[in-house]
Amino acid sequence: MGGQAVGRMVSSLPYIDGIPADPHLRVRLSTARAVLDVSENAVTLPAAGAVYEVAPEAEAVLRPLVDGRTVDLAALEETAGLALDDVAGLIQELVAGQAATVESLL
Repeated sequence: MGGQAVGRMVSSLPYIDGIPADPHLRVRLSTARAVLDVSENAVTLPAAGAVYEVAPEAEAVLRPLVDGRTVDLAALEETAGLALDDVAGLIQELVAGQAATVESLL
């Protein structure tokens, strides 16, 4: 249940309307004790009262966040081998659902 509860509520201003593909943005989950459910066809993350189901390729984006790390988008892009726009889009979904928060490195 800890992974599903709304956790540390922190505003992601000015990014609440959209996460730009900015490699310097850092992201972390706001949900404590999040757990990924990995299957052959999808990766599921129950967090902040919602369930996020994504393609298996997105596991590399979510894994460091579930492990409790704060990671910049550039590192997630490199680790996952996905386009920065795709990483930012996934993070936008998490921020919109209050499951993650972002801040600028600059």
